[in-house]
Amino acid sequence: MAANKALGISLATEVEVYADDEHINAISRAELVLLRDLKNKPLACRAFLFAGGMADELLQAKPDDTVVWFAHRAALKDGFERRMNGIGWTRPDDRETADVMRNLDRGPIAPLTAAELTATANYLDGDPDLVCSAAIKEYRNLMTMDDADAARVRRILMANTARTEAAKVISKVCVENNGWSCP
Repeated sequence: MAANKALGISLATEVEVYADDEHINAISRAELVLLRDLKNKPLACRAFLFAGGMADELLQAKPDDTVVWFAHRAALKDGFERRMNGIGWTRPDDRETADVMRNLDRGPIAPLTAAELTATANYLDGDPDLVCSAAIKEYRNLMTMDDADAARVRRILMANTARTEAAKVISKVCVENNGWSCP
């Protein structure tokens, strides 16, 4: 189950990056709303951030979870169609990815605290409250950009996400969230 979910996340991300700016930004807006809903449920928030899902018992977030799902599905369809029509996209190098992440961490409206930076650097072992708080700030900073820049930055972040070891992430998240249907 975890391996299939990991494969699905990786494959979807590889196609979504080709979606147009409108679809990419719709994902970001929907995910920001969901993260705000999950702010008081830090393990579920981190599960969503790192594994693309959340604990089943969080019914209050379900409408927003559904909006995120639809935004991803629409971007996947658009990305596939654009890719099949020859639209290209150049994967960023490590330096460009690091620059984008550093700029999001610094602001312009919500700079991350030292504790939040440490938590995100510790990845799966980071404090879930701080990881969630940091993600909300990064999304807020992302959404202050003009549409074209926000979509470009989000694509870079998506490409970086595709490099994570998704099966390892999902396995850890399953252990922490008893509400998940994990093997």
